[in-house]
Amino acid sequence: MKKTLSILSAAALALSVSVLGFAGCAPQPPEEQPAEGQAVIFHTNDTHGYLQESEEDGIIGIARVAALKEQTEGALLVDAGDATQGLPVASLTQGADVIDLFNLAGYDAMALGNHEFDFGTENLLQNVRRADFPMLAANVYDGDEPLLAGVQEGSDGCSVILESGGLQVGIFALTTADTRTSTNPVLVGDLDFRSEIETAKEQIDALEAAGADAVVALCHMGNSDATCTSVDLAEAMTGEYEGRLDAIIDGHSHTTENGEVNGVLIAQTGTGLTQVGKMTLTAEDGEVTVEEELLSYEDVASVQPSAAVAEKLAEIEASQEDLLGEKVGDIDFTLWAGQIGEIAMTRAVETNFGDFAADAVRSAAEQFAAEAGIDAPVVAAENGGGIRAAIPYGEVTVGSLVSAFPFSNTIFVKQVTPKILYEVMEVSGSLLDGQDENGMLLQTAISGGFLQVSGFTVRFDPSAGEGEHKVVSITLDGESQPLDRDDDTRAILMASNNFIMSGGNNYTMLASLPKLGEPGGELEVMRAYFEDCLASGSLADYARPQGRIRMDGGSYTPKDYTATLLVERDGQPLADAEVSYILDGGAAVAARTDGQGYLRITVADGAHSVRLAGGTREVYIDNYLGIGLVEDALRTYPVLR
Repeated sequence: MKKTLSILSAAALALSVSVLGFAGCAPQPPEEQPAEGQAVIFHTNDTHGYLQESEEDGIIGIARVAALKEQTEGALLVDAGDATQGLPVASLTQGADVIDLFNLAGYDAMALGNHEFDFGTENLLQNVRRADFPMLAANVYDGDEPLLAGVQEGSDGCSVILESGGLQVGIFALTTADTRTSTNPVLVGDLDFRSEIETAKEQIDALEAAGADAVVALCHMGNSDATCTSVDLAEAMTGEYEGRLDAIIDGHSHTTENGEVNGVLIAQTGTGLTQVGKMTLTAEDGEVTVEEELLSYEDVASVQPSAAVAEKLAEIEASQEDLLGEKVGDIDFTLWAGQIGEIAMTRAVETNFGDFAADAVRSAAEQFAAEAGIDAPVVAAENGGGIRAAIPYGEVTVGSLVSAFPFSNTIFVKQVTPKILYEVMEVSGSLLDGQDENGMLLQTAISGGFLQVSGFTVRFDPSAGEGEHKVVSITLDGESQPLDRDDDTRAILMASNNFIMSGGNNYTMLASLPKLGEPGGELEVMRAYFEDCLASGSLADYARPQGRIRMDGGSYTPKDYTATLLVERDGQPLADAEVSYILDGGAAVAARTDGQGYLRITVADGAHSVRLAGGTREVYIDNYLGIGLVEDALRTYPVLR
């Protein structure tokens, strides 16, 4: 990462300092004199409301993040997006409380993530006005002007120059153009998401002209399934732009990144504040070098959290307690969603929570159809990315449901044909890319658009090649013959949330279809169905997935598999010990751990919940995701305690 550096003249520097945090945009001719110094940037991304410290879950917490900045002289603090939606602390006030916390924590800049748009553009702009720091998105336009231009006094809504350690650090922000589909298209349909690469080049030119000694892209693009990833951006820095972009601070893909591509350091902290990035830019002899540390909970555990931020967070949580604490019922198993490590299961395979959610949507749609006098089969789908958190064994509260369904979506009902339904499911399975002899899926990317379904069974062939159908067959419940792939006449009612039905996650074939009705809000539908299941005693039907999404359309034949789990007591492996475990809420089974504390159990094909007898903490195993089968960069053996 080599670049020729310069410092601002004394007059220009004074001008820049007077507007640090917002402007620094007026070009000033730099002197030909190398800058010397060291800037430190702490960074977060995809916090999604995970702001409260949790040692058990490894969540650092915003109060400790604030303290890291406070205790590091001259340090900057930035966020790469998806902060204002997620857990109730974020979603109940549509991001306002998060902005207040970010203000108090001393954030210096933030990029817009796709989920900053989830509550509509006007709400987004209200949050931007509420912020004491620049919120940026250089490639998002409303007409001929950047969306955020002038929304905050002194800010062009695209970039900022901030001083740290004697260096003028130019920061510009990019939001993935895939926001057109990864956020409800109705909410962003009037906006123009321009080329990330071309916008980056324009911003680099402008920031250098304004006297930036180093240039950092604050991105919400990710390194997985975005049309333009941060890797693509780094690789595009060729020719006259080679060596002029020093680093990319990224978000969106929820991955851990710390590596160099084409001379550009790319860093990302994963999700949920389980890590904080510390980027150090050093200027010496006309050259900028960049180093990155990804700090875990253990790395910063000795840092005393900011008392002011902790107090504010406690105040916000207390104000929400009455609503969130309202009990809905109890379950004696876990409804699985969210993430295990870096694997988000509802985005790749059928889960029991996916079945429940899709059934809830279908139930509401069936009631609507009955009241409207429509006689047609009813199917439903819920995008895996729309189920944000698991509901663990035990008490279920309103807060549990809000955490799982934070988007304030509305259920839409539309009429489709078998042909359209096949097209929908082809999109759902589009990232499937192979399967091994144990059934484990081999694709390297997953999508929030993977659908959990109700009212039909779909068979996929994950190994189907390019140009071949991933969907082998779709069979409606109660029918023995699959639907005809080419049937464009039979009427089927399909229900899903407005995000999917408006073309989100590339379901464009649904966007233009006329809406027949809205059976209710997503959260309200989920709660009503949960209460109905409790009353009818049918909740136990969801103890494990029901086999609606089958990955046996190719060479794989479903069969039993042996899962490996580590049993611990007091933090240590429980070796050569008799234990009893419960599988999917059934009867206790006696077993014995080996000399290293591992328990091996043979189970039927698919996902299962396991806990120790007498305990309530469950773990998830699934041969399709390899959880319980292998340990690698993405997976570790589940731990029973």
